[in-house]
Amino acid sequence: MPAWLPGARALAGRAERAGLAVDPALLLGCALAASLVSALVLLVVLRRPLMALPGLLVGVIGLRVFLSAADRRHLRRVGEAMPSVAQMLASAVAAGLSLRQAIVRAARDTPDPLGAELRRASGEMELGARVDDALAGLAHRLPDPDLGLLVTAILVQRRTGGDLARALRDMAARLEERGRLARELRGATAQARATAWMVAALPVLGAALAEAAAPGLISRTASTPTGAIVLLASVLLQVAGILIIRRIAAVRP
Repeated sequence: MPAWLPGARALAGRAERAGLAVDPALLLGCALAASLVSALVLLVVLRRPLMALPGLLVGVIGLRVFLSAADRRHLRRVGEAMPSVAQMLASAVAAGLSLRQAIVRAARDTPDPLGAELRRASGEMELGARVDDALAGLAHRLPDPDLGLLVTAILVQRRTGGDLARALRDMAARLEERGRLARELRGATAQARATAWMVAALPVLGAALAEAAAPGLISRTASTPTGAIVLLASVLLQVAGILIIRRIAAVRP
């Protein structure tokens, strides 16, 4: 992706952090195409160039939502693998291996995406990086709360001394419990998340049915200042309602 494009580096970094094996230029092209198509549809339906301008934001908003969803899925997969990684590290350290050797073994046995990041950390250590620096870089690349907690516990234990294997076993048990609670919360809030999508879809469906029953209804409504204000206010209230519902139903670790 050309580095001179606005936000090119940020977009590439965001896609890499979300674990997307997609060219950022393709993502940007899809967002631009979605914006143009949306603006064209609004122009045809509403027949007013000014009312078509919000369609240009569809691609930006859609790209942001897509990256956020991919980021959440990526980090969720990382979090699901964390208890087994902590247990593997504990078993390796208890068997007499060094922490460096334990990380290499865990990297070999852990599935992606966490396994790929562990292999990257072990590769950095093979090139001469300190274990503390490699683990800090791992936590920086994957901003998962459980991974950050595990790395912090390892670093503190290494600096203060103590039974690292026991600390890792305790951490594995706690991470497993946190994962179980998170799964239960996601199941309990599934209805609220489905409600958010229904709230978003019903007005769009109603507007489409009204336009099909009386062609030109939306354009006639938007042709007057009062009608345009009402349509804009309804869209803003709709977006606000969706965001509030999603915030209420969000599962935080």
